[in-house]
Amino acid sequence: MLRAVGSRDVTSRLSRAAAMTTPLEFASGDGAELTASDGTRYLDFISGYGVTNTGHCHPRVVEAIRSQAGELLHVSTVGHTRIARVYAERLCALAPIPDAKLFFTNSGTESVEAALKLARYATGRPNLVAFTGGFHGRTMGALSVTSSKAAFRAGHEPFLPGVLLVPYPRKELEPTLRAIAQLFVEQAVPERIAAFIVEPILGEGGYLVPPDGFLPALRRLCDEHQILLIVDEVQSGFGRSGRLFACEHTGVSPDLMTVGKGIASGLPMGALIGKASLLDAWPPGAHGNTFGGNPVACAAAMATLDVIESEGLLQNARVRGDEIVTGLTGLAQNYKKAVTEVRGRGLMVGLELASREVAAKVRTGLLERRVIVSTCGANSNVIRLAPPLILSAPQVTRLMEACGEAMAAL
Repeated sequence: MLRAVGSRDVTSRLSRAAAMTTPLEFASGDGAELTASDGTRYLDFISGYGVTNTGHCHPRVVEAIRSQAGELLHVSTVGHTRIARVYAERLCALAPIPDAKLFFTNSGTESVEAALKLARYATGRPNLVAFTGGFHGRTMGALSVTSSKAAFRAGHEPFLPGVLLVPYPRKELEPTLRAIAQLFVEQAVPERIAAFIVEPILGEGGYLVPPDGFLPALRRLCDEHQILLIVDEVQSGFGRSGRLFACEHTGVSPDLMTVGKGIASGLPMGALIGKASLLDAWPPGAHGNTFGGNPVACAAAMATLDVIESEGLLQNARVRGDEIVTGLTGLAQNYKKAVTEVRGRGLMVGLELASREVAAKVRTGLLERRVIVSTCGANSNVIRLAPPLILSAPQVTRLMEACGEAMAAL
């Protein structure tokens, strides 16, 4: 039987607003495993919600942090640092946006806030279009374009005005395109829409991979009406999908792209990347923050790219992801009443179950077998599998064995 580690007094000063996925207290992490305070080791299939893509405490990332911490911890906008400049040049060169520039932030949510501000500022248009099931963050602007769960929004209304929603495509593209056409007629003419904001793969909304034609069609539509396309790569970026950025699977170049989570292997960091003409629309002082481009975070981010490139993590994400999807699809044949669908791209895999209750039982069964997963989707009925990109074949086997036992226990 699992129990919370640590005394009640230790946690009584913490707000209960941040819901914990497990009752465990963790002492250390190594690769794809976490170790609780009682010494029990767990296979981590959450990665701090898509953050520790290079694994926990990768030696090269840790060394980069140690080295930079001994030189300079913080400078803010007092002046520039070499590490921030060099990293910005490297990331912009890798981004699927020609002539890119970036603005450093502290998180993915902050990147989204910056994108929404810039879209309105640069276009002079008031309206924004988001997609149902999308998750873009929990601050007021980001929450205004988030619709993955009503509970996230409850009690925080009213939200940012001028936000319109259309359905995210699940199997077929045409219903979404028809909804957009209807929106143009009934709610807002295209000339008053600043941007579409979209996840290339739904994250919190259920790990849903849209039809391959979705982003290209959206790109063409935006080009036709001079609307900006904001692609939210906060969760799907930095190799999670098997490409550095998920929009690369369909060859789409966004106008603006938000990143965070896996960018620095665990240090708080994010960025808004976009066309230079858009980033330059802001004059000096139009936007800012205190910690963006922090030198220690930039050093970790630089080392993260080094690890992704030199250790073949994009290829590994594709191979291990295919193994997981194949394994779960085979397992699902024995539990057709419980399993609705297995889907995913790279190491962003969703196991959709018949109900919230079934998903909760499977999650608990996996935790009892020392495998940590979470649920997502509007009804919390999708098991989210997002392990570090360093995942090994034996660890995939361990997951499959645990899933088989947890499903059998139903």
